[in-house]
Amino acid sequence: MNWRNITFVLALCSSAGALAETIDIRFIVSDDLGRTAVQQQATRATLHKYVDELNSYYRNSEVELNAEIVQVEFSRIKTVDDVQIIKDMAHERNGFESMFQKAQEYGADYTIAMVGRLIVLGKPGCGRAYAVNQSIEAISSTRKAFAVVNFICGAHTIAHELGHLMGLNHGALVAECRHDKTNMSAITPYANGYAEGNCDGKPQPGEFGDIMVGGGMRDINGANKNDLRMFSNPRIHDERCGKNKTCGDPLIGDAARALNENARYYASHEEHAAPAPHY
Repeated sequence: MNWRNITFVLALCSSAGALAETIDIRFIVSDDLGRTAVQQQATRATLHKYVDELNSYYRNSEVELNAEIVQVEFSRIKTVDDVQIIKDMAHERNGFESMFQKAQEYGADYTIAMVGRLIVLGKPGCGRAYAVNQSIEAISSTRKAFAVVNFICGAHTIAHELGHLMGLNHGALVAECRHDKTNMSAITPYANGYAEGNCDGKPQPGEFGDIMVGGGMRDINGANKNDLRMFSNPRIHDERCGKNKTCGDPLIGDAARALNENARYYASHEEHAAPAPHY
């Protein structure tokens, strides 16, 4: 390949990357994850790794989003209960003082609390989002754009909880397994995770689920290990995606389409008041 062709290819890659909307994330981290300067540095490095993984999920799903960290702050978070933490964030108390003012200051579209231990429904768990936002107004609101994540659960849980804030839900098979149709309540009928299998909690060949199916995989195959690191997209074909090798359904499982349609709203919650610091 000559230099002219190389330049052309690089230009194509650059223009493709430029299409992505940037979402800025502010992390409020429990101070038990940063007791010393060395531990804080290690925690920050891990958060950057998680965000890099998150961006790989977007790329793998053909989603035009790119996440960046605008601030990491260590704070004394006073509970480990997921619902209480979400309430404390909403009311800016118990470690989350001035949360929305700081989101505006740093240009944070999303605020995520990272904790060393999290109790969900009375048991150790991975995360909770403020809500499954189901309207343009809701997905555009900074005051409805926050979540709590167990630090050890990593990028997959961050992606899942952000998905809820962006209007995505678990999907039809989780609704069937849990006898709860609210698992399909999303910003559009197709803004859902997608899975194939049955609800016996035992692994069978061909069973799979994507990021938004998340913990619902336990109801399907018991092991919670066949979840793909991508959002549902019927235009993607992969050997891991069931008998038809199709990673979604255009009517009930096309989260990638929903994310791309609404990307500009996710990225426009807050704008930087000043150049963002580097962490």
